Amino acid sequence: MKTLISLLTLLVLGGFMVSKSGAFEKSVNAKTDTLKVPFTYWFPSGGPFTGLCGNPYSLVFTGTVSKLYSPKGPFPTGRNVGEVFYSPQTGIILINDIKYKTAPTEGYSKKQGHTYDGEGYFISDCFNDLKLKEGDKVIAFVYSYEGEYCIPGNSILKLNNFKDSIVGSIEKYIKNNQDPLSIRSDTTLWAKYGLDYALKQIIECRLSTKKEK
Repeated sequence: MKTLISLLTLLVLGGFMVSKSGAFEKSVNAKTDTLKVPFTYWFPSGGPFTGLCGNPYSLVFTGTVSKLYSPKGPFPTGRNVGEVFYSPQTGIILINDIKYKTAPTEGYSKKQGHTYDGEGYFISDCFNDLKLKEGDKVIAFVYSYEGEYCIPGNSILKLNNFKDSIVGSIEKYIKNNQDPLSIRSDTTLWAKYGLDYALKQIIECRLSTKKEK
């Protein structure tokens, strides 16, 4: 009888250990469905047209704001720039369509960060002052910083719908290797976002580069 009880005990414990081990392996190997991108609040500009001649995109997608949390802060930046503060606000976007993707460019550290791999959601703390609400359709522009994806301020724009005219403008821009001359007729279109000047700036830069050649 004692032998039978011992055998039953071993079988139960063995089954429990296998079950726990399997659950552990599943949790370790499970792929997250959310792409986390840090907010580079110190970047001087954001949006689709950044830098003097247009910084290249790393990821562009459309989606729907599924969750917005309350803003925090303001917090001092700690970057020795005087009394400058920022207020992070975390939000989540349900990704609808990827317009462009590439691996993050290497920085001084020479490391290669995570590349978009089919995640269904995007999360960042860059949502403060974007005047968005849950359910809004948006287009987001992600760049690279030190080998990782990053998103500057004002890089998530509200859309009327996924066929909004600015989506078509961006698709044309991407199709033409992010050449601003391909959308030079769209400056009026971007004026409603206050981005006509930024677009004109990178157009002028591209034209001057061509003249130098």
